[in-house]
Formats: sequence, C-alpha cells, structure tokens
Amino acid sequence: MPRRLAASALPAAVALAVALGACGSGDDASPTATPSTEPSKPRFFGDHPGQGATALRIDPSDCNELAAAVARQTRRRVRHRSEPTAPNSRCEVEGRGVHVSITLDSAYAARQRYTNRMVEQVQFNAGDPAKVPHEVPRVGDRAVHNHYASWIPAYSTLYAVRGNRWLTIAYSLAAETRSRRLREAAALARESFRLSAR
Repeated sequence: MPRRLAASALPAAVALAVALGACGSGDDASPTATPSTEPSKPRFFGDHPGQGATALRIDPSDCNELAAAVARQTRRRVRHRSEPTAPNSRCEVEGRGVHVSITLDSAYAARQRYTNRMVEQVQFNAGDPAKVPHEVPRVGDRAVHNHYASWIPAYSTLYAVRGNRWLTIAYSLAAETRSRRLREAAALARESFRLSAR
C-alpha cells in the first residue's frame, strides 16, 4: 500500500475522531427536537434527533436489482439470497470468483455506531495502512474529508452512512485489484442507498 495513501487516511480518521467527539453526529443538518410530555428516559450514545431506528431495508426486489448490478460489473453469472428483515437487512450475491455481501443497518444510533467503528479502526490499526479507513467521495453524507464513507483495503469492505442508515459492502472479486473492488463497491453503495430509501 503506498505511503502517500496511508498518510492521507490517518489524519482524516484522527480528525474524524476529534470532530465527532465534540459534536456527536457530525456536521449533517438534524431536525431540532420538539418538547415531549413523555417521562424522561436515560440517554445513551447517539440519543438525539436523527438517530432513531427506522423500518428502511433492502427488500427482495432491491436484492434482485443489486444482484443484476453485480452481474453487469463482473460479467459473470450470479445467484443471490435476501434477508429483508429490518433493522438489519442483507443481500448476498455469489458466483464464480464473486462474493458480495450488502448489509443495511437502520437500527437505533446506526450513524454513531459507524463513527465509533471507524475511530476504533484507526486506534487499533494505525500502523497498517491497509486496515485504516480511507475516505470515499460521493457515497455517504456530505462532510469535510468525506468521512461518512470509508474503504478498508485489507477487508475489501466499504462502510458508509446516510442519515441513520449504515451500509456495509464486502466486495470480493477474484484476481481483481483493490481499486476496482472499491469502484464497484461504491457504485453498489449508491444504488443500495437509493433503493432502500423507498
């Protein structure tokens, strides 16, 4: 892994840890909470507007479309299976030399848990450029340093959030470069976010 790539990833990930430690959910515009007459309840990490669980999911028809996209990307015949139950829905696509797993987490505080995961990746793997998050543009929510979408080369896995949807795409394609896997995973992520927003 080139040192230049590692050098660009580490400061961004450290900046992410500092920025998110200060403000919680990042720089996205969240609606202001309205007063409630309900009894107060204990606050947990991420317990603020925009972190609530939703019923958004990758349903069987979405999985069918995503599998067709993988077939076009890889030019190989694939089969797929769907686990459409929110808040942890999943689409698995497999073929000769191909294994793509697409998981959507729309449970409580998914956005904050994504952030925590990326910070931990930096903390525990700072010496290994292939295991720290590398920012990916035009996939997750807009943010400085694109820190709402992260590629971890050693795992060929893309993590991204939009709103309170945390998407994880593990993209295995035999005999292909990591850069191609990233490009194809990013395209699938954009499509997955579009489909699951219905």
